[in-house]
Amino acid sequence: MISIDAKEIEKAKSLLKNYPQQVKAAAASAINRTSTMVKTEVSKTIRKNYLISVKDIKSTLSIKRASRSKLTGMISSIGQAPLITAFRVRTYKKGPVRVQVMKKNKPKPVLGLFIGSSLKGYVGAMQRKNLSMRYPLRIPHGPSVPQMFSAESSMSVIATFAEKTLNQRFLHEVSYRYGKFGGR
Repeated sequence: MISIDAKEIEKAKSLLKNYPQQVKAAAASAINRTSTMVKTEVSKTIRKNYLISVKDIKSTLSIKRASRSKLTGMISSIGQAPLITAFRVRTYKKGPVRVQVMKKNKPKPVLGLFIGSSLKGYVGAMQRKNLSMRYPLRIPHGPSVPQMFSAESSMSVIATFAEKTLNQRFLHEVSYRYGKFGGR
């Protein structure tokens, strides 16, 4: 959980002592602005490690905004795993189809994977469940965006960014409100 530094809250209360509601308004504005900035940072952080498009990431992210009465915000990621074709798939004239999900890894061969079309109209990567039989086929998926988002490597970067940004935004919002209300 990310929170505003207690010293900064006390400083804001003393600056805006005649306008106590403005401290809550500053906190809500800081939380909401930080949430949108963190959503962008989540997308950047995931794309540093995985070969996935911005559209596929942002379609799963949602923001729960803060208000003066409820000073909490939340960014969540809900969605199913994208098809393996959302990542990098390489086909060659000879040899197996190779798939690369993470940037740091090389493309790896996937046995039984081929690009084709099914009887139901699907065109893309398919995999044989049993290599000795033509059917049944399955459509392979990569890791889901919630898995990428909750990975330890992603969360450590995102949490430090969110903490720093929230405190900066809170100071900015307080100074704005102090100039507007308290400086009189």
